[in-house]
Amino acid sequence: MVFDPILAALNERQAEAVQRTAGPLIVLAGAGSGKTKMLTSRIAYLIDRCDVPAHHILAVTFTNKAAGEMKDRVGRILKIGFGSDPWSSGPWMGTPEIGTFHSVCLRILRREGVLTPFSRPFVIYDDSDQLSLIKTVVEKLGIDDKQFSPKALQAGINGLKCDAIEPHELRPEHHNLFDRQLKRVYEQYQKDLFANNAIDFGEILCMTYRILRDHPDVRRRYQERFRYIHVDEYQDTNRAQYLLLSMLAKAEFGGHQNICVVGDEDQSIYKWRGADIRNILDFERDYPGAQVVKLEQNYRSSQNIIRAASQVIRNNSQRKDKTLFTENEEGELLRRFQVADERAEAELVVSEIRRLSGEGSRNYGDFSIFYRTNAQSRQFEDVLRREKIAYQIVGGLRFYDRKEIKDVLCYFKAILNPTDSISLKRILNVPARGIGKTTIDKLEELQLRLEGADSNLWSALGMAARDPSITSAATARKLAAFVGMIEKFMLEQPRLRLSELYHLVLDETGYVRELRKEGTDEALARIENLEEFDTLLQEFEEDLLGPLPVEDQAARFRELLAIFLEQSALVSEPEPGKAVQDLGPSVKLMTLHSSKGLEFPVVFLVGMEEGLFPSIKGWEPESEEDIEEERRLCYVGITRAREILYLTHATMRRIWGNFNYQEPARFLDEIPGGLVTYRDLSRAARPMAAPVRSASYFDEHDQRDEGDSIEGRWLEHPEYGRGKIVASEGSGMEIRVTIDFAGSGRRKFLWRYVSAYLR
Repeated sequence: MVFDPILAALNERQAEAVQRTAGPLIVLAGAGSGKTKMLTSRIAYLIDRCDVPAHHILAVTFTNKAAGEMKDRVGRILKIGFGSDPWSSGPWMGTPEIGTFHSVCLRILRREGVLTPFSRPFVIYDDSDQLSLIKTVVEKLGIDDKQFSPKALQAGINGLKCDAIEPHELRPEHHNLFDRQLKRVYEQYQKDLFANNAIDFGEILCMTYRILRDHPDVRRRYQERFRYIHVDEYQDTNRAQYLLLSMLAKAEFGGHQNICVVGDEDQSIYKWRGADIRNILDFERDYPGAQVVKLEQNYRSSQNIIRAASQVIRNNSQRKDKTLFTENEEGELLRRFQVADERAEAELVVSEIRRLSGEGSRNYGDFSIFYRTNAQSRQFEDVLRREKIAYQIVGGLRFYDRKEIKDVLCYFKAILNPTDSISLKRILNVPARGIGKTTIDKLEELQLRLEGADSNLWSALGMAARDPSITSAATARKLAAFVGMIEKFMLEQPRLRLSELYHLVLDETGYVRELRKEGTDEALARIENLEEFDTLLQEFEEDLLGPLPVEDQAARFRELLAIFLEQSALVSEPEPGKAVQDLGPSVKLMTLHSSKGLEFPVVFLVGMEEGLFPSIKGWEPESEEDIEEERRLCYVGITRAREILYLTHATMRRIWGNFNYQEPARFLDEIPGGLVTYRDLSRAARPMAAPVRSASYFDEHDQRDEGDSIEGRWLEHPEYGRGKIVASEGSGMEIRVTIDFAGSGRRKFLWRYVSAYLR
């Protein structure tokens, strides 16, 4: 048997996938099974062992980082270098074409420029450019941007482009006003986009697909060029990418359908971004006779972690038949902790990081904390910062750096000090209230003309609000409304708790209402951060006011804002002289979606509670498809851990200032008990204090056992609206009620935290 260095580094299944070079092939690559190693070895094998000319090979993936890694590995195996342009040496010469979907399609579009609608070289519009154009289109069409958010329209257009749907193909229902307006905006947007000789990211894929679809001669040239096609992370492809690949891999013009797709349906977690799991599930139907190779050996994690992940994911129905295994050591049992609340959860996690890092050779870079939503990072950031442990937010911003948090802080600063021109300028048109750059320029010019103590933006605002000749009558009314609103906040501030002032700001500005109206994933994430900010404020109040008698607390309301802004300024700034990149090993914090493709010795999977993870909102109907996507996300999180995995969940979690009783995530019950140690710390820890209320239903009834007497009663919740109590359990201070909110589903609360809302 001849020794082959390319195959020698592979296991049996990897080598099998490398050597099956003819016809369609699907490689089901489980987590940590060495798919990139297999894929790059296959490209090298085709060139070096099968004498396939390098320019006949195409490999596409999703990120520049992944494409760069593939190029680097292939280059090292074959001892070749990749130039900046693989098509530069003659029409079809050079190295293999390895790149992202977008980079490959851009090459095709520039090469086939005569078939595009552009009169000269096109430019690429990023998300902000695209949004600006959509805003212009909305204004041109006379559409109310308050009723139809440009960001919502942007999300709609991008969603349609993920499915390769053109404007003329839309058939909106007559009664669906948003869809009818979306069609109008999409049609005009496309015209204006092309008139600007511009293309957006979605259109890069769609236009390439249409050129290949509509021009058989062009399609034939690229089928002859790319005779061996490789697709990484196939489970993440959307409809447009699927159609594009089908054009290149068609069995026509004497083609061979040599397409190799590599992926794992168990790691399909980007449905919200347009990914279609059917692409990988239906591959064998789309390509009859396709060969299947399963990479099931995991090289990353311990046996116990792999067994737990396998037991969880086997509950999904939308998956192929495969079972992950490993020859690694059995390893430690998973560690599950139930804690009282989110503050106790953060304290536990950080204390375990300190303990483990102090016991041996581990440094802070060995630890990662995964959560379902970005808003959850705040509690952990606070404790890590207090303990002086370096940390890094991966794929996102620190809590205090997020736009909505900065906006709220600027409102607070303006209330405390209206002469703070920087803060005023930031919030003057946030949320949008029709005060544009021209008006702000005039205000700043007026400010420069003012003298002494009046030389600030607040004074200029007051003058312009009273004198329409400075701007215009319509603008003066808008400025007067803004000034009046800030003055109202200033008047109310000394009489309110900080959390009450916060709610007043949100109500008067309509900040949350505008985000809900926008309805995008980004907007919903911002709302979650605002919810967490409410929790932060109530914790601050409890720490500052909690030790005081109730009758003395109101006397300190005036001071709360100044003290809070001082403290937030201290925690929102990095340590002097230390840049993030200079902190050395640091704990990594990230959402579960950001964790894909990464691995860590120790992982904390936190917030494993129904409604949070799985993230099924109370007002949404629970679908099996959504639950399966959440379960895949859980599987991804578990399989990021190499040695130790923590699973934590809280008994109570505060949302918009109210304590919700939390049920453990269903995924926890899917892990066999023999793989997990479990500790309930929820009774040992001191739970967060309940919000202080002037009087509650429970107080009025002398804290006696309510039992069935509260069932059937109605209440008005400040966040979820009108609801009916349909069930109760427990007694005394531990009564829990289930409330059915019209249009928002059912939620559980501790009775003492919602009794004040009875109607």
